[in-house]
Amino acid sequence: MRYIFNFRVPTTFSYLVVIILFSCQTSVFSQITITQNDMPSAGDTVRKSFALDFTGIDFSVTGENYLWDFSQLKPASQTVDTFVTVSSVPFLYQLVFIPNIVANVAQKYTGLENFPQVPITDPYRFYKKSSNAFNDVGYAATISGIPVPLRLNPADVIYKLPLAYGNIDSSDASGQLGVPDIGYVSIQRKRLNEVDGWGTLITPYGEYDVLRLKSSVMETDSVYVDTLNFGQQIVRKYTEYKWLTNGKKQPLLEVTEENAIMQVTYIDSIFDPGVGIEKADIRKPKIYIAPNPIIDKAIIVVELSEPEYITISLINMAGIRIKRVFSGNLPAGKHFQTLNLSDSKPASGVYLIQVEWNGKSTTKRLIIQ
Repeated sequence: MRYIFNFRVPTTFSYLVVIILFSCQTSVFSQITITQNDMPSAGDTVRKSFALDFTGIDFSVTGENYLWDFSQLKPASQTVDTFVTVSSVPFLYQLVFIPNIVANVAQKYTGLENFPQVPITDPYRFYKKSSNAFNDVGYAATISGIPVPLRLNPADVIYKLPLAYGNIDSSDASGQLGVPDIGYVSIQRKRLNEVDGWGTLITPYGEYDVLRLKSSVMETDSVYVDTLNFGQQIVRKYTEYKWLTNGKKQPLLEVTEENAIMQVTYIDSIFDPGVGIEKADIRKPKIYIAPNPIIDKAIIVVELSEPEYITISLINMAGIRIKRVFSGNLPAGKHFQTLNLSDSKPASGVYLIQVEWNGKSTTKRLIIQ
């Protein structure tokens, strides 16, 4: 049996029904807001993958109610961001990053390499989280047994909270530190943040409602290393794109672009790094470059697991040798070479430091400003 109801709805009431229905429909597709509850706290861990190949993907595109489909991203390696209480880090760090006053969250930092010939332990990055902002307040590490904290004061405002579509803000951060017989470092960083999009993000990890944040950063780093009698000032310009959602504590996807070089990371599940990835050659030399980018001089460190005859060259992206830096037999260990381009500096751009050994080669990117 079928019932048919036929009645006339009063005009005013029908308008009200339409408005309510339209409001409900709009709320389904409305943009989210990011608050301090979406920022990391002590005890949080976030697994991230570094993308293997993102050729042809334009990460700059954005808009309202936009669909970013990056489901084709492939993982090359993974890391886990671990957040701890400030009171749990080495005590001498706490004297600078006073718990709950200067900083209330610390992250075990994985961005440092033992370069050059300097053992680095207990690296941390420090943040101050509040209802108004999520700030980067500095770094600390123990270098050759000496605690070295570098506080940013004023702080770098990573997120002005609450974060919503259309927000624009800026900050100027700076910090400096000198350690006798080791060296000196200073950082000046200007950040311009703009929430320039909202919509849906698809990655291999899943599909989420997101805000898109674009950060344009101008940074001047000054470094001097006493043991090498070497120093340089580096001016960096880079852009960060971040897609944030509620409850994940870190950006679902983060892209950093600097001088045509991109680093892409995204929150991910555990994967088997042995699937589809060539097994590493344990004899492959490790290459370290500092500073990078460079103006005209850099220190290249090549670490060998056993004695080798090697050739170190500066080559362009077409594989053409620009300059031979070194060629000869070296014992196992770390070896230092100076790249000096003062007399014949090539055009600014992206180049490669190539190390050849035993009929093989490996490279590391170098940016010449």
